[in-house]
Amino acid sequence: MATFVCVHGAFQGGWVWKQTAAALFSLGHPVHSPTFSGCGHHRHTLARDMGLATYVADLVQFFELEDLSDVILVAHSYAGLVCLGALPAIGPRLAALVCVEAILPKPGLSFADLGGEPFRAMLAARQVDGWLVSPWPAAMFGVAGAPDEDWFMSRLAPFPLAGFTDKTLAAEPAWPEKRHYIRCARNPNPMLAAMADRAGTLGFALHGLESGHCPQVTIPVELARLLATLAEDAVGPA
Repeated sequence: MATFVCVHGAFQGGWVWKQTAAALFSLGHPVHSPTFSGCGHHRHTLARDMGLATYVADLVQFFELEDLSDVILVAHSYAGLVCLGALPAIGPRLAALVCVEAILPKPGLSFADLGGEPFRAMLAARQVDGWLVSPWPAAMFGVAGAPDEDWFMSRLAPFPLAGFTDKTLAAEPAWPEKRHYIRCARNPNPMLAAMADRAGTLGFALHGLESGHCPQVTIPVELARLLATLAEDAVGPA
């Protein structure tokens, strides 16, 4: 049996893992899907001073208060930055790290740095009140035309601009021995292709799924099966 902590990306909340969590639970695994400050059901607490450091603190405190150990940590998209920032504190509590199309910047860089001028222009175009960013369109999440598109899109909320511009750790963390990167074959985003390449250079085992950017929404059962297989390699069968 493996304990999973599944961490959501920008604009979302723990709700995004609902179907994958149910599938993992049916396979015998307990699952946690925490929600960052200002996101999901915490959106009413959204404040100007929130950014990457807020979400790192959220995740570290969640691990400490739940007293979690031997965890399979699953980071999707933006959550890669958060999990990277939390690794110095929570690394000893992990059995494995699984990145699902996660952002893995080089030390000292931000999400905006990775995306370059086109991404920064998109951030500027989607700014709200000078400190928030409105959610991407459905196609960028890979859910356009999916049965749960409306369910997903209706639950998104604006995300702090600082979350995209704050810098990550100044040095590479101590990566868990068991580390995996899942690339979604139907996502044409070159930034995510570059992230998979970087993961390979960092010693991550590379895996593929036939989906867009959000397999936890479009193919949750298939994702759960892959996660369970990777967990078995780390901690044994359920």
